[in-house]
Formats: sequence, C-alpha cells, structure tokens
Amino acid sequence: MIFNFLATTYRYKEEDLMDELGGLFYDFGETTVEVSETNISGLIVGKSSKDPELFISYLREKLKDSPWEIRNLLRFVPIQRVVLSEVEEIRDCLLNLAKQKIIDKGPVKIQVEKRHTKLSKKDIIDSVGPHLNYPVNLTNPTWILLVEIIGKYSGISVISSDMMFSSMTEKRVSE
Repeated sequence: MIFNFLATTYRYKEEDLMDELGGLFYDFGETTVEVSETNISGLIVGKSSKDPELFISYLREKLKDSPWEIRNLLRFVPIQRVVLSEVEEIRDCLLNLAKQKIIDKGPVKIQVEKRHTKLSKKDIIDSVGPHLNYPVNLTNPTWILLVEIIGKYSGISVISSDMMFSSMTEKRVSE
C-alpha cells in the first residue's frame, strides 16, 4: 500500500469524497491523483504527484472562497513515509524523519491514530520518546510526529502543527 495522504469523511460517503477530491485536485492542477477506499469506513488514502502539504494551503483558500465545494472532506493529512506496522519500523522511520524535518528545537507532540491493529499507542510513544531531544507540548506543539496506523501499514509524518487540515476547525476559525 503506497500513499502520501489520507482523508476522512462521514461513514458511507467514501465515494462522494473520492469524487470531491478528484475535482479539488484537478482544480489544483493535479491530473494523476489516485484515491482509493480502505476497509475502514470513512477513510480514504491516495497518492498525488504534487506535494500534499501544498494542497492543504489550496484547501484553506478554497474553503474561504467556495466553501460549498468542500462538503464531504473532514480531514486531510499528508503522509511522508509508509512502513509496516511494527513498533521498531515506526520508531526508526519517525526518528529519521524528525532529524530531517525539525529545524528549530520547537516543542513536539507524538500523535498516534490507530485503526485495525493491536499495537498500543503507549508502546509506540515509549519506543520513540526517549530518543527525542525536543521539549514536549501536548496542547500547542510546533511539530507533530504523526503515526497513522491502518492495519498492517502505517503512514508516518513529521509536520508543523498547521499542516493538518480539518474542514470543521477551519470553518469555525473563519466565522
């Protein structure tokens, strides 16, 4: 499973979201995006040749200018690497990405979203935490060390806190 973003929607609205994302990516200038359903209700994964982090800026502008065009998209999350859902693989990938991406020593938060797995959030956080030399701030981090577990695969990202798009949050902020 190869993907560089995931998106969430309401249950049973996956096909509507896939159509919506196809149109949004097309307007963004991306004609080769691939989106597919997962076996998890409300969750879509996809692969874009363009940077998903740039797409988030586009989504924010679109929500301001044409909010009616974003009806089914709830969350959009960029994924930088995909690994097998094993604690050691997740830890190694997350630590390598943190070294590459975190330029300032701003506070971090490890966020684990798990679906269809028996892995424990605590085990993942306990395997990564001792190796980090950054301050921790769970309420207002500069960086999010994100693990999105989807069955036997995990999407990993080290992103600034403004690089996760939530249409509900964005709509509240703009009002």
